[in-house]
Amino acid sequence: MKKFLRIIGLIIISIVGVFYLSIVVGGFFEGESISADFESIGMLVLVILTIIGVAIAWIRVRIGAWAVLGVGIVFSIFGMLTAGGNRILAVLGAGGPLVIGSLLIILGLERSKPLAEG
Repeated sequence: MKKFLRIIGLIIISIVGVFYLSIVVGGFFEGESISADFESIGMLVLVILTIIGVAIAWIRVRIGAWAVLGVGIVFSIFGMLTAGGNRILAVLGAGGPLVIGSLLIILGLERSKPLAEG
């Protein structure tokens, strides 16, 4: 069961990472320049951090899961700060899948030491 949770979590964060990467690459090939405003630069930085976190999660699962969890929380806060009218949808859409996927990975990790009885 733990391995199943870890695999589902990795699939979720990978889909989100590929989705964000496709947005950045698509914008690059369309020739659009990156605006110098807070929202555009913030999105670019968070997308890069998401992609790095996902790549690390495939290599070093524990470190990558915690990195993606952190990015997901920051993405949620960023969505809340920059959203116009529908803040809940922005929070759930921006960072929600990253938080859920990374929590599934963390729950699916095996404990390295047995719990102390007592």
